[in-house]
Amino acid sequence: MAAGATIAVKPESLGDPYYMLDGDDRTGWTSDKLAEPVVIELGDRSTIHEFRFATKNDEIESRRPKELLLEMSDAGPDSGFQTIADLQLPPEELDGRAFPVTAQVPGRWLRVTAKSVQSGDIVQIMELEAYGDRLTHDSAPSVTGSWTFNAAGSFELKQDGTTVAGCIDERPFVGGIEGRVLKFAADFGENGKGPAVLVISGDGKRLAGGWWRADSKVVEHPTIALLEATKKSGTPQTCAAWKLKDPLESELEQQKRVRLYGINFDIDSDQIRAESKPTLDKLAAILKTNAAWKITIEGHTDSTASAEHNQQLSARRAESVKSYLAAAGIEASRLTATGLGATQPLATNDTSLGRAQNRRVEIVRE
Repeated sequence: MAAGATIAVKPESLGDPYYMLDGDDRTGWTSDKLAEPVVIELGDRSTIHEFRFATKNDEIESRRPKELLLEMSDAGPDSGFQTIADLQLPPEELDGRAFPVTAQVPGRWLRVTAKSVQSGDIVQIMELEAYGDRLTHDSAPSVTGSWTFNAAGSFELKQDGTTVAGCIDERPFVGGIEGRVLKFAADFGENGKGPAVLVISGDGKRLAGGWWRADSKVVEHPTIALLEATKKSGTPQTCAAWKLKDPLESELEQQKRVRLYGINFDIDSDQIRAESKPTLDKLAAILKTNAAWKITIEGHTDSTASAEHNQQLSARRAESVKSYLAAAGIEASRLTATGLGATQPLATNDTSLGRAQNRRVEIVRE
């Protein structure tokens, strides 16, 4: 999911196949529907070179797949599939083992069919990992509109470039898009507060992913709560918080802090991607309108690299944002840049989804 993958077709089974994609090897998909495939829509058109599995936390080892058919399609989720691997998996531990494909077929949809299991008639896959090359880097469809969720009440979204303003039952938030991944932190009402990651389907009609409850602190080894939504309308209902001011300006005015997930950088770099410039231009315009405001630009990373590397990278990224705003006409004396590395996570660093949430820029008004 952190790379923009989502479930396009799933059988009625004991568990939800999204848990194969959440980056957490403690959760997985369990099904009593052998030979009924799951179809995964990849974030971009790709070729896959090899597969790997997470099995060290398997609940019942006999439920591991024995015969697993993997097929790729460039035509759609229900046609045009070609076999890329027909795996015969051994019963022993699979962690760390790579299973190469027999054919590299470009495509957008991966079909996974468990033909048999080691023993019994129930299959379980904790985590399915695919490695290969992205052939495209397509922009995601706009998420602007009114959405129906399986939970969390009404959901309204308004996208401007890579910045997304949202409301859950009139509770506002500001988030951002990177590739096909929408990231934000919100108040889910009686369910609590926490960060969320949702993947946009290629047709722009579905959102799927999940969120972690973290009311006051990051929970160690949390389980993601799944969320799915379908688009009702391309016109969002007006959120009360949007009526007077731009959502980004309103957040800074009322909360004095905003997480700008819409500022994206090249991997392990302080180079700001072109897609982020509309968000930065909007921030510059807000600062010009509110000439008395001074801000601190905080850079945050995940915990993948060393503490020293993370601190330096986050500081360089914050400085890049400061330089952009200064070049846009904001006095340097109003801008402070600081790097906090991985010291202030919003979500767990144990999973790829959590790490995606922790890579961010925050703007704090003095």
